[in-house]
Amino acid sequence: MRAICLGHRRRLEAAGGGESGVTLVELSIALVTLLVLFAMTVPIVDTVFATVARVNNTYTNVNQLLPVSTNLQRFVRSAVEPGPSTNGVPDPPYVTGATSPTSMTFYTNVGDPNGPAEIVASCQSANPSTGLCDAGGTFTVTEAHANAGTCPPAGSGCTWGAARTLITVNGVSNANDNAPLFVYTLIVNSTSSSGTTTTTTPEVGSGCSSPSCFYSDDASAFASCTSTPTSSSDPLANCKSDEIYAVTIDLQVNGVSTGRTAGGQSEDDSTVYRLSPDSANYQPMVG
Repeated sequence: MRAICLGHRRRLEAAGGGESGVTLVELSIALVTLLVLFAMTVPIVDTVFATVARVNNTYTNVNQLLPVSTNLQRFVRSAVEPGPSTNGVPDPPYVTGATSPTSMTFYTNVGDPNGPAEIVASCQSANPSTGLCDAGGTFTVTEAHANAGTCPPAGSGCTWGAARTLITVNGVSNANDNAPLFVYTLIVNSTSSSGTTTTTTPEVGSGCSSPSCFYSDDASAFASCTSTPTSSSDPLANCKSDEIYAVTIDLQVNGVSTGRTAGGQSEDDSTVYRLSPDSANYQPMVG
């Protein structure tokens, strides 16, 4: 019996089934192989994660612009006067003294029976006279609904409730390209004995080459709304805020602009027009 067990043990050892471990050389080879594979894998995984971060940041920039290209453009198209003219002086849809390259306050028809809503679209600007948004600042659009019974013809003048934020865009980068956020185009209704003709004029600041020039031109053109002589060839000559026919919105965004995971800059550069040359005129059913 002992001879049989010894013979079986020798056969197992001969077949490699012994209890001895791996040699130091074999262990070294396995360790080196694992280190090589690890060294190859780490850069690949790191590149994958960096690429995913860049793509996600780029998509975030694009998604931030979608409400601007839809909701804000709809508001601009539907801008309206909140009340009728008084002694020939209109009540302009764009608020006098609140229209600049970085901010505009205007009234728009949102289908509210109480009257038009007040919209404020602006970017952060520590020094507005530069005509530029702060680099990396925030762009917001707020809406305030008209209080019941205040807008003509029911009331003597619209008042508005608390504003709520509709759109927030982070990482505004217009300053990188020295680009103003808003540029305005005017429309002129000329009267003569043969009737009224409508023509568009170059945007305010058409001769400008810098945002600060746009700011100074806007500040001059939209500073007041005084009188509207009915005999003038341009009845709205003294109320440029009532002549705004189109707004060019150039919003550039890059929420993450530095580092290897920075996203690609996204831009919405659109010119938005009134629905018609007369669509901004006061209408009792709107306000």
